[in-house]
Amino acid sequence: YHQLNALLNLYDADGQIQFDKDREAANQYFLQHVNQNTVYFHDLEEKIGYLVDNKYYDPEVLGKYEFADIKALFKRAYAHKFRFKTFLGAFKYYTSYTLKTFDGRRYLERYEDRVCMVALGLADGDITLAGHLVDEIIGGRFQPATPTFLNIGKAQRGEPVSCFLLRIEDNMESIGRSINSALQLSKRGGGVALLLSNLRETGAPIKHIENQSSGVIPVMKLLEDSFSYANQLGARQGAGAVYLNAHHPDIMKFLDTKRENADEKIRIKTLSLGVVIPDITFELAKRNDDMYLFSPYDVERIYGRPFADISVTEHYEEMVEDPRIRKRKINARQFFQTLAEIQFESGYPYIMFEDTVNRANPIEGRITHSNLCSEILQVSTPSEFNDDLTYARVGEDISCNLGSLNIAAAVDSADFSRTIATAIRGLTAVSDQTAIDSVPSIREGNDGSHAIGLGQMNLHGFLGREHIHYGSEEGLDFTNVYFAAVMYECLKAS
Repeated sequence: YHQLNALLNLYDADGQIQFDKDREAANQYFLQHVNQNTVYFHDLEEKIGYLVDNKYYDPEVLGKYEFADIKALFKRAYAHKFRFKTFLGAFKYYTSYTLKTFDGRRYLERYEDRVCMVALGLADGDITLAGHLVDEIIGGRFQPATPTFLNIGKAQRGEPVSCFLLRIEDNMESIGRSINSALQLSKRGGGVALLLSNLRETGAPIKHIENQSSGVIPVMKLLEDSFSYANQLGARQGAGAVYLNAHHPDIMKFLDTKRENADEKIRIKTLSLGVVIPDITFELAKRNDDMYLFSPYDVERIYGRPFADISVTEHYEEMVEDPRIRKRKINARQFFQTLAEIQFESGYPYIMFEDTVNRANPIEGRITHSNLCSEILQVSTPSEFNDDLTYARVGEDISCNLGSLNIAAAVDSADFSRTIATAIRGLTAVSDQTAIDSVPSIREGNDGSHAIGLGQMNLHGFLGREHIHYGSEEGLDFTNVYFAAVMYECLKAS
């Protein structure tokens, strides 16, 4: 099946992509591998009884329903006669998502079983909603995020939340607690992004003694090792990102960690990088001026707020003129040149346009960084810690509960309104059912804002199918109308 799948990379005699080889690969994968390694049961009752008794399924999820309703739901799922359209889809599902025996050798679920357990978990006792969720997921219109689809309904599981964002403040207690939080969150299955902008730069003073701080790179190293160590029961690699403001004195060192030829002592292999860029940086590059980098330690001392909570654009000139703030300068265009080089070499960094984001933000407070994919833009507030790393004041960090609609499939939905309402109910359930007590600031953020994100994918697939040119007037019209319709239905349902 791997060989058949590889033929997708070769054209046939007529110069066509060999899609039939991919379908054949999927078929052979089931015949040669999946069917031979699946545990079969006489009926659903025997199967669920076995999985509950042997601590594979969570009895609490199933206990909210009558067995007759559960049976009817599974029948409904299997009636869809679902087939994986590609080898890669089938291979990914059986490698990463499905429930396996504890030795990892045999499969205990088919795709329909996983969908039903996720639907039962998210519906929380509402069998009608569970039925709608089954229809939307198996119909390919709605896909819950990986942690949700992977975890819900299993007895041995992590949390169903997709993404977490944490602030690190400029003290050892916050750094230590953040590393522990990263371990705890990564263990539970979400991606974690951390803000480094507030940490003092390399060579900054500690307790008035000059040249003591090691800067942000060693903290990045500690975080990278944490994410490598805490992978979710081997099912999903830990994933972390770090964001740094463009006007932080360590910014060039930060970017250099992704160079192919970087020294092993500083090279960052698996951590994702993000840069927060204010408007002033572009202005300086436009004028071909130098850009000043400011010591976060001094800025916090003088303004009484962490560096990330200050608008660099707004205070740039006065910070340049203030002799109490240590600063150094680099060429603004050289900075962007380096940024482009690193993106070309590694695909990183992500970029968050600080002023654009905060101008659009309707919530009181400041957005300081984003997540592994840069779609989460929420307000966070700092925490304060005691010497023993307990919270003196619990701030608000960010958790976001994500899922996606397939645009082409959603447009074809027999009931567009219900498709979106069902997705919103599913996402809200993830938020309502999540209480991450190991990281109180995340719990505080989730309880305070219940943030959900309904992403949209396969726009290019829809436009291709309808023979609409990407970027054309018609394409833009469709995109505007589609997203307005989705937004309206989301607000109506939420």
